[in-house]
Amino acid sequence: MRVVVLNSAILLLAVVALAVTPATVSFPIAAEQGLVLGIGAAVIAIANAVLLRLSFRGLRAVLRRMETIDVLRPQDVLPETGGREAKSLIVGFNAMRARLETERRTSARRTLNALESERRRIGQELHDEIGQRLTGTLLELQRLGDDLPESFKAEVGAIQEQQRATLDEVGALAWQLRPALLDDLGLLSAIDALAESLPDSGARIETSIPVSISPLSPELELVVYRIAQEAMTNALRHSGASRITLELQVSSRCLTLRVSDNGRGIPAGASEGAGIRGMRERALLVGGSLQIGTAVEIRGSGHRGTRVQLDVTDPIAVRCDG
Repeated sequence: MRVVVLNSAILLLAVVALAVTPATVSFPIAAEQGLVLGIGAAVIAIANAVLLRLSFRGLRAVLRRMETIDVLRPQDVLPETGGREAKSLIVGFNAMRARLETERRTSARRTLNALESERRRIGQELHDEIGQRLTGTLLELQRLGDDLPESFKAEVGAIQEQQRATLDEVGALAWQLRPALLDDLGLLSAIDALAESLPDSGARIETSIPVSISPLSPELELVVYRIAQEAMTNALRHSGASRITLELQVSSRCLTLRVSDNGRGIPAGASEGAGIRGMRERALLVGGSLQIGTAVEIRGSGHRGTRVQLDVTDPIAVRCDG
């Protein structure tokens, strides 16, 4: 519309100029007249180019955002620039992006709640059914060993040790699926127990967590715990680190979880696996942001390592119904 108005104004000015000035256009056209017409056409073209650039300058930003949008990474709202048409398109794009984030968050909440429910059920089954059966078998072996000749007791004792090791592994698996400490004693105790329960890989694990924190929603506690669990497990499995640090800072305005290591770091150009995408989904679930990048270099390590950081603004206000 602005282009039409501008062209109409220029044509109107040209008509007025021909009407009130001695300027004329004859046939065949004279050189001076051709020069005037050429200048007029150039003015119209330049004015159109400038106006179009101003009117649609916001469209390039919309195109870039459409090409790179990732609903698992919260992004700032695009500023409303350009003409009326461009502003209307940007407003619509921002509204569409907000709906996508809301729908993705709702879908992630349903999926993760179902996943946690299934983990709870499996963990309960492992603890109550399989664990009890293994314990019963262990007691039967012990009773049987008391009645056997000495020549068989060594073999039965070896079987008992295998049974105890299996029982311990089942218990550890049940705890990883759904740590009872998280429900019974809260986030801080669960994170402490998590650091102690991780397999010994030669890496020194250091934790820095507050003595106490304000009550958080069960959903937020579970998100923080699962991200800490995934980040520390990844560091142990893939980084080759000799030192892993977990830090948790909580205030009424911000919660920050940071897991750093001095390992080999993430290879350049490596795509994000299911574990990292799962952490991003959990962060999105509570309105948080997850950053994964290079950790601060640790003196003497020779590596820059990896840092996983979760930031949640206003964590006290995070509710299960989000």
